[in-house]
Amino acid sequence: MNGAVAALCLVAAGAFAGAGNPALGKPAAPMTKQQYEAARTRIEAQFKADRKLCGPLKGNRREVCDAQAKGRAKAEKAQLEARYKRDPQTVMEAKIATAEANHEVAQAKCDALKGKAETRCEREAKAAKEAAVRQARVEKVDATGGIFGHDTGER
Repeated sequence: MNGAVAALCLVAAGAFAGAGNPALGKPAAPMTKQQYEAARTRIEAQFKADRKLCGPLKGNRREVCDAQAKGRAKAEKAQLEARYKRDPQTVMEAKIATAEANHEVAQAKCDALKGKAETRCEREAKAAKEAAVRQARVEKVDATGGIFGHDTGER
């Protein structure tokens, strides 16, 4: 796997590894509507600050910077939603949003390459996204009690 793609996946996945992540079996304290709104406002402010940093850049560097800013905001909003709603479907959707954001950044980075290197980069980015989406779906099935929709009691 391309080192850049792998690094992106690891960085974004790190957001799910924190304490209080229901996806990892660590239930967080319930989030109030006020906390949710405040966090959403912080994400928007950070997005604007990140986009401002992209301003002086040119060409592919700017495209990558913009993709990173948009992707980070998209993933953080989805993860915030998952922490607020605290259900397996929303957690899965947040993981898929993170995978899609990683894919968009990887695609922007691949655009700087030419020929076979670009093709390989795009193929690896797509494979990483598909693997992350599959994993999110499997984890949702596990979180909801398996394919039959009920908990078997086995742990």
